[in-house]
Amino acid sequence: MVHNLKTSYSVIKDLSKIKADALGILLFKDEELPKELEGLDKELSGELRNLLNAKDFGGEEGKSVTIYALSKPFKRVIAVGGGDLKNASAETLRVYAATVIQKAKDLGLTKVALYVRTVESIEARESFKAVAEGASLANYVWGRKKELKQVEDIELVGIDDTVLINEVLKEVDVVKEAIYLSRDLANAPAAEINPETFEKLVKEAFKDLPVKIRVLHNKDLVKEGLNGIIAVGKGSEIPPRLLIIEYRGAGVGTPWIALVGKGVCFDAGGLDLKSASAMFDMKFDKSGAAYAVGVAYAAAKLGLKVNLVALAPLVENLPSGKSYKPLDIIKMYNGLTVEVHNTDAEGRLILADSLAYASKNYKPSVMIDMATLTGSVIVALGNQAAGLFTNDEELKQALMKASEKTGERLWPFPIWKEYYEDIKSDFADVKNLGVARAAGAIIGGVFLSKFVDEGIKWAHLDIAGVSNTQEEGPKKPYYLKGATGFGVRLILQYLRNSLNN
Repeated sequence: MVHNLKTSYSVIKDLSKIKADALGILLFKDEELPKELEGLDKELSGELRNLLNAKDFGGEEGKSVTIYALSKPFKRVIAVGGGDLKNASAETLRVYAATVIQKAKDLGLTKVALYVRTVESIEARESFKAVAEGASLANYVWGRKKELKQVEDIELVGIDDTVLINEVLKEVDVVKEAIYLSRDLANAPAAEINPETFEKLVKEAFKDLPVKIRVLHNKDLVKEGLNGIIAVGKGSEIPPRLLIIEYRGAGVGTPWIALVGKGVCFDAGGLDLKSASAMFDMKFDKSGAAYAVGVAYAAAKLGLKVNLVALAPLVENLPSGKSYKPLDIIKMYNGLTVEVHNTDAEGRLILADSLAYASKNYKPSVMIDMATLTGSVIVALGNQAAGLFTNDEELKQALMKASEKTGERLWPFPIWKEYYEDIKSDFADVKNLGVARAAGAIIGGVFLSKFVDEGIKWAHLDIAGVSNTQEEGPKKPYYLKGATGFGVRLILQYLRNSLNN
């Protein structure tokens, strides 16, 4: 793991004076060349105007061109198209910056300057934040190769406001650290990350932060009656556990906000064994837990005025002589009994216990869970959005608003009363699977809702399609191959918005 990113900032009005391996600029298709780029265009013998008129670029969204300016201090200009100026958003700037960094990494460049365009529809702070965010997210590296390419120095130019710059960079740097931590945890293979090592790495990462970490190990799980977590983890030689991170940023008296993340460190399906191809990406089945940890890390380091508790049930779902079995009946933490119709529908069992535990012991005003829960949500949405299930309209709107801000798309699903018929069991209160393959993602949400106490605003985010980059996506230049960190910025934005209301 190589995370040596250092971001510097300087205000340079004459872009031709920049000393970097490359200068990134953003051009829109329906605009004349901006005045602030006219001097640079002159230095480049009119190449920028030519690009805007070229049919194979023309400022089209997603297009990029590298211009070589060997006699100039920055040697190259990486021009990125932003599409229609009237539709420009913070996401446009985020994608622009990430595209430049990705191009620079491909070229093996170590120092890159990014010009922060002034866009009338976006305030200066948001513009600068989006560019810094896109650059830092795209500069993540993970792997076990001898050489991993990373830009060592990113220079942001174009906004002359030192106070704003320092404030934004401090925030972006913390969020970057949180997402890097989240991606590291999700990306690591099962040989490196299991319930035991996950716990150790989190404790190490949080050692200097104002949090309290509790871990319920096997004997504690038995004592508390967290039988869903116990059942799923029985097949592994490494015992399951429930990791709890408490951050009190708002003091006693302010209600908790609970965040629950699915932490199946490897999912082989249990006795209902997955096929080899279905098992291939199952190191990412701990993404929900990894991303919940990232939110807690950022909230604590930023000093957000919230009381946040993050719960991560950590298990391995493996086949063995000790594994739980189809048609087992499990008495869950809240007293409900569950008939197991498939041992590969395990995520909802560990989440259910965790939701019930958080409900009873923290009585949160809001509870959100993140989980790679179903393949069905990918059938419905592909890899372009996470499924959103909630019992509260106000919470739905708040999460959708945060989603629009961060570019992490959500799409709401119904959890109508008719769907509850599908999880009725002849021998227990509920079963952990619905009817055949119908409405699989919805059934997962309906099942989880049975473990949320009345009066708690709750939302379930099914991130199966967006937790990691797959063949079909999600395709963003700030998502590298592997874990995306989807939801960390989204939940942080939701928390910030809630503080301002």
